[in-house]
Amino acid sequence: MPIRKWMTLFSAVTCSLMGCGESQPPAEPRVRLRVPLYSYIPDAAGDQFQALAQRLESEFEQQHPDVDLVVNPSCFKDDLYEPSELARSLRGESDCAYDVVETDTSLLGELVETGAVRPWAALPQGPQWHPAGISASTFQNQLYGVPHWLCAHYILSRNEAVSSAQTVDALVQALDALQTPAMNLAANLLGSWNLPSLYLDAWTDTHGPGNVQSAVSTQYDAQVLAGMKALTQGCETAQGNPCIDGTYDAAENFDLPTHLFADGQADATLGYSERLHTLLKRAPSEATQGTLRISLAPLGQGNQPLVFTDSFFLGKNCTGDCEQAAVRFVEYMSQASTYAWLLLSEDAPAAGRVPRYLMPAALDVYETPGLKADPFYPRIGAATRTAAPFPNRGLLNIRKQMRDDILRALSGEG
Repeated sequence: MPIRKWMTLFSAVTCSLMGCGESQPPAEPRVRLRVPLYSYIPDAAGDQFQALAQRLESEFEQQHPDVDLVVNPSCFKDDLYEPSELARSLRGESDCAYDVVETDTSLLGELVETGAVRPWAALPQGPQWHPAGISASTFQNQLYGVPHWLCAHYILSRNEAVSSAQTVDALVQALDALQTPAMNLAANLLGSWNLPSLYLDAWTDTHGPGNVQSAVSTQYDAQVLAGMKALTQGCETAQGNPCIDGTYDAAENFDLPTHLFADGQADATLGYSERLHTLLKRAPSEATQGTLRISLAPLGQGNQPLVFTDSFFLGKNCTGDCEQAAVRFVEYMSQASTYAWLLLSEDAPAAGRVPRYLMPAALDVYETPGLKADPFYPRIGAATRTAAPFPNRGLLNIRKQMRDDILRALSGEG
């Protein structure tokens, strides 16, 4: 067969198979959904959350190929605790626009007032939501947040009397009774959010959660301050009090209190449940020795848990296809299977992997096999089952004055 005739035949066959000359329907444009996640969680893989973001994007896009999910946009530089910055980006007025943001509901009232977020139509169906998470995500009777993580103050110790203390006085007495060379407590109590938050927790422990909003004030309860002062004195060393003098508040010393406890230089440490992640990275054998205890921190004259909530907020400009994509995203993030691999740090290499020990806002996640089998997750879940929500308005603008006032009281200056 002459070469020209053979090529003509080949072209005809190829075109019949590939549809040459026929107009192809244009591919449907994908909806881009940009979501900065709450960043103050353990970076289990030590890669600035790159593996976590990649897995979230890959899994979600497999289920929803019409959506281009961008987790943690590289341009994101906003302070997650500054509603004005978040508002500009959510409105598309900054160099980095995004559609959904995950942040702390303690800012909810102020974030709503910017006009940059709008309510969700409903919560994802299926999860057993912690009531405190829903309450914290609701403002003026409208659901502005889909809860994701909860936080509470815990004590890490190796002593039964310490872990069973139900008042701050009992906790101080139990720590004093140990009579070890180590300091009683190592914890970062300073900070314009830390110290007021600890005060509100101590106030709730003393008076109950019913009227905790009234404690968001620059008028202070003397009994609550006295208990906090007694606990803080357990941090004192010959060089000062690193819990409140800024030593532990320095960025380079963020993990120092936990490391001191891990190394036996402190009898206890105070912080959120994810401090367990830092501890077990430092001392892996603690997970199996059976001596490590995690218990709610009694900061007042009782032990009524108060939980903070991190939720997903919907930007005012995310409407239509964007909103549909956002709804599917929060549904995916609320699935027990998604929660489980995040909590068990499956984005990190298997060798040396340590769970994040965050608290899911969906209670049914504690029933997943991996969490049920863990030595600490069941205790964390049970401890905060009846917890009340942290206030979701009012603290932002007075937190620094509260910190300074409380610090003077703890330092004996007021």
